[in-house]
Amino acid sequence: MTPLFLGTCERRLFGIYEPPALRRGHARAAVLCYPWGSEYVYAHRSMRHLATRLSQAGYHTLRFDYFGTGDSSGDLLDADLSGWKSDTESAIEGIKDIAGTRHVSLVGLRIGGTVAAKAAAQLPDGIDALVMWDPIVSGEEYLRSMHVAVAMPDASTVAEVNGFPLSARMREDFQAINLCADLAAADKRSLVLVTERLASHDDLERAIPASGAGSALEFVAAPCPWREDVTLSGAVQVQAIQRIVEWLA
Repeated sequence: MTPLFLGTCERRLFGIYEPPALRRGHARAAVLCYPWGSEYVYAHRSMRHLATRLSQAGYHTLRFDYFGTGDSSGDLLDADLSGWKSDTESAIEGIKDIAGTRHVSLVGLRIGGTVAAKAAAQLPDGIDALVMWDPIVSGEEYLRSMHVAVAMPDASTVAEVNGFPLSARMREDFQAINLCADLAAADKRSLVLVTERLASHDDLERAIPASGAGSALEFVAAPCPWREDVTLSGAVQVQAIQRIVEWLA
């Protein structure tokens, strides 16, 4: 496990690289995209375990913090989804250089899955596969789940979600999320793994066959790793992680 920095001077991103534990012919690489806010905190252990499992399966693995989050530079109030998509593209280029490969798989949890889909749509030739673990399908549904008003009084208004600031600009970005459209634009071999059934998944089920490229939507009976639960404190979501590794392999 090697800590490193990538990106630009203006957007210095912190990442952790894990080399493959074994070599299998051509180099394989994966970039892991984190959730946002308190979901990042609660899911961190599961994401670290996922990176380890992918490394054991022969992947060069890179997980990183978006601009304004974790140990990366910047202020969260200055962040937006367009910038996070660009951060993901920087991480993709970084792992390509390290692994010496032209193709990368993207694996994202929650908002990370949604950002990964947006990045995949911008990189038609560089993404092998796309895995979205309980991604945000509908922006308005996501805001309601966080008890955030869909409309804010003015552009200077900042909401707070479990201790994390949410700017008006980021709220607008969240509200505009439409994963069905992003998947159609990405046109990649894709897996959407769902542990919590939501109303928006009805639209996603209809959109998945039309997206082509061998896309699939699967439901797994597993606890949500991004929520605080005293009965599951420190638990790793083995079922979901195992399915992701199997599908990529």
